[in-house]
Amino acid sequence: MTHPVLTMEGISKEFPGVKALSNVGFELYPGEVHALMGENGAGKSTLMKVLSGVYSPTQGKIRLKDQEVTFRNPLDAQRQGVSIIHQEFNLFSNLSAAENIFIDRPEMKDRFGRIRWSKMYEEAQRLVDSIGGGEIDVRKEVRHLGVHSQQVIEIAKALSFQADVLIMDEPSAALPENEVKKMFDVVNRLRAQGVAIVYVSHRMKEIFEIADKVTVLRDGAKIDTRMIGEVTEQSLIQMMVGKAVGQLYPVREQQQDQEVVLQVKELSLDSTHRVSFELRRGEILGLFGVPGSGTHTIAERLFGLKRGTGAISIHGAAVKINSPSEAKAKKIAYVPPDRHRQGIIKPMSIRQNLSIPILPQLSKGLVLDEARIKQMSGEYMEKLRIKAPSDGQSVDFLSGGNQQKVVIGKWLAAHPDILILEEPTRGVDVGAKAEIYSIIDQLAQEGLSILLISSEMPEVIGLSDRILVLYKGEIVHEFAHGEADQEQLLQRASHPLIEGGTL
Repeated sequence: MTHPVLTMEGISKEFPGVKALSNVGFELYPGEVHALMGENGAGKSTLMKVLSGVYSPTQGKIRLKDQEVTFRNPLDAQRQGVSIIHQEFNLFSNLSAAENIFIDRPEMKDRFGRIRWSKMYEEAQRLVDSIGGGEIDVRKEVRHLGVHSQQVIEIAKALSFQADVLIMDEPSAALPENEVKKMFDVVNRLRAQGVAIVYVSHRMKEIFEIADKVTVLRDGAKIDTRMIGEVTEQSLIQMMVGKAVGQLYPVREQQQDQEVVLQVKELSLDSTHRVSFELRRGEILGLFGVPGSGTHTIAERLFGLKRGTGAISIHGAAVKINSPSEAKAKKIAYVPPDRHRQGIIKPMSIRQNLSIPILPQLSKGLVLDEARIKQMSGEYMEKLRIKAPSDGQSVDFLSGGNQQKVVIGKWLAAHPDILILEEPTRGVDVGAKAEIYSIIDQLAQEGLSILLISSEMPEVIGLSDRILVLYKGEIVHEFAHGEADQEQLLQRASHPLIEGGTL
């Protein structure tokens, strides 16, 4: 058997008051795609930061090609053959692809310090071509390239350091669904070239499609390493959370003849398309459609982020919503799809994030009522089971699932009647998903009316009392709870409704 290109032995990492990793061992072989899985907070990111030179281990050894190594920083790790591609690309949009690949590299300069442009373009194109990016012109500025092409540039940049080990952190998170297969093609090319890949992802489907092995971490410790053919989705979940997850989605008790809280008539999504629907008290109404169908625009219109025509009534009274502040005044809350850019303020604490939407209610004149703020944040940390040492913890240091709970919590603190949830579990692991689903179900049971917009079909099917399917800006079908399966949902969302209800 081939010797491992990388061995991590007894890796532990401690921070003040926290043991993030405890005696973790990990082996990686040439030409292997090795998936690393675990709940948010399990230790995946810390282990990869140790491997990529961001952190030094408190204890343990790293062996690379049979030689013990230490990494002083990420650049040192790159020079020794370990590169990482982050979920959010680290590219300069106003520079060419070639400049991004070889930025600040002495080998691309002559003895007078002048850039050897022809050599740079030639070598960059060779690297890009070697991983299937032949359609990319490396002289082009990155801002003119698509998301998949930008990812190819990131990979080429990593390979330019002669990488033996490539860490891919949630590589599909930034890609639309139709680009994921292209990314898999690149991964397979790298595997064929003998590059060892650590593939960090929470997406089960991808793991079974691309990985050779999988290692699971839980609470900073390694649980097991298995060949991918030896595990099932259920057994992986059990290893990740420490118990079998029998019922991911709560059993919904159907409520009949509930009060109509929100009524939408002829709401404009663009110059030609209109939608009409009702949302009842305590109902979870799912909206599903492929990108461009209009689901996101509905959220924007209802929260006042986008203006248009149409009639909106809340509790039977006609309202006008032309801004988020007007939506908030009408007791509408919106959890947006991108928590990092739209949902949380990372440097701020949990307490500060939770209080932002209701600061006027938490003030005495011009002075904040710290006691009330503290009481409120404690209440929602307990209600939503936000895991942190205290409400003073910066949200930047929370797991993805706990960050998402903070986004939900800050709007619940405003006591809305209508909650719009768009991609409520994007970027969170299966354990956190189950918790968020339970919270959503509980909120509906308490009488909150929820508009659920999600691209994850099992999520829409599992949570919704009704599902409205959109196609090119029109509602083309309605499913009651339990009527739809994934195939039917996708068929309706991909084609217009025709006579007889079949495609």
